Amino acid sequence: MQNRYVGDVGDFAKYALLRAIARETKLRIAVIWYLYSDEDHNADGRHLGYLRDGALAQLDPSLHAALARLIHKGKRSVRSVAAAGILPPDTSFFANSVSDRRGDKRLSRTQRALFRAAWLKKALASAEGHQLVFLDPDNGLETASVQRHSPKSGKYVFWNEVAEFWSAGHSLVIYHHLNRTATVARQADVLKAKFRERFPDAPLLRYFLARRGSCRHFWIVAQEEHAPALAQSIERISQTSLRECLELG
Repeated sequence: MQNRYVGDVGDFAKYALLRAIARETKLRIAVIWYLYSDEDHNADGRHLGYLRDGALAQLDPSLHAALARLIHKGKRSVRSVAAAGILPPDTSFFANSVSDRRGDKRLSRTQRALFRAAWLKKALASAEGHQLVFLDPDNGLETASVQRHSPKSGKYVFWNEVAEFWSAGHSLVIYHHLNRTATVARQADVLKAKFRERFPDAPLLRYFLARRGSCRHFWIVAQEEHAPALAQSIERISQTSLRECLELG
């Protein structure tokens, strides 16, 4: 996640989903932003046309209005999201930078590993007492082309980190940005197989697909005790008007 993306159409999809799950399940949510320093090599983060889309606004009017206010006031930061009351008051937010701002490129592999391990320990601690954890990396789940010691590793959530939150008893919602290497359906199948391999005991594994702006997955992996409520909420969400921007896979 980068601050420059706050308030774009991807944010609308992610917070609309989390708000709907919270309403349906009453589970306490912990948001873990994999906050990465803003880049400037492209025009990403400018997908704001949805703010002029009255039909989309009707899917979640108060969320739409809240994000519009952040944009209008120039408050594009995750900390502004946390302060805006977009999610329930018992939500926790973790906004520590996932990469060392002194300059990851100057750090050794060992230094990056130590920094990331310390970051993860704090992130896990921030989620204590919350049943549902939302992992929000910049790009998504790890890819073979970016190793753990890479300066770009902060853009990804690694499987061992997902496993740490799972082992702590949290159900999970995980953001993943799709790419152009394969069809949407093929990428979904590959990811589903990876989830099944790593979390064979998960009684519930589903995803929502958001297509506006660019294609994104929101993977939902439920612990046994949370599975009934989450399964019911997922089906209800898929039958509401939110299906216009969130397709159940």
